[in-house]
Amino acid sequence: MVNNSVKVIATSALVAVGVLGLVSGAKADSKYPQYNMITEGFPSTVDWASSQAITPHEQIKVVFACESKGDGTYMTVEKVVKETVDPDHYPVYKTEDLSSENGLSGESMINWTATLPSNNPKGEYTPASRCGTVSARLTNLAYAFGLTNPTNVAKIGEASLVGRVNAEKVIFISHDPMKASSSNVIFTLKPDNATAAKAPKVLTQFRTGIAGSVGGSGDPATLAPVVE
Repeated sequence: MVNNSVKVIATSALVAVGVLGLVSGAKADSKYPQYNMITEGFPSTVDWASSQAITPHEQIKVVFACESKGDGTYMTVEKVVKETVDPDHYPVYKTEDLSSENGLSGESMINWTATLPSNNPKGEYTPASRCGTVSARLTNLAYAFGLTNPTNVAKIGEASLVGRVNAEKVIFISHDPMKASSSNVIFTLKPDNATAAKAPKVLTQFRTGIAGSVGGSGDPATLAPVVE
């Protein structure tokens, strides 16, 4: 089983250098965001360790939030948020959800339902852990490449492929002819989705979802969210 919890996909962005050419106008930062504070369900990109150097600013960005469905399953939802940081006022850090203004319906992009086995000492990959890891991974990718709206973030989907790592089928991001590896995996497919017939459909669903078209009227035609 690919260890989806060990490395955030920011590492993958460095390994799959060719992907930068696929993301128009993308620019990878040398320092990746520090996810050490969660506010309103959105990962913060504030580096609190050097907070004394922070000056008031705001930025628009795409994040992928992991939300509980209340039945033991979880979902990844794409959002556009405005992040405001002002050390001189309370609250220092706040976010405003601008998703609807950017054509996002708030529908689930991936529904996490399956628990996958793991030899990790922390145990199996539960829906909660898979959702949290992959949602942060996608947020990291968007941030690292400087993608701030659903149209640009769709390029992550365009650069994604189906591959195999350690006998597991995966969705990964890379630039042909590079191959899937533990360092460029986005998520591992559950057995039901790993068949030759089903995996390509899951990839199409993922590409549609990350383009903000799940549950909406986007092009290509609307598809149901990935069920993992």
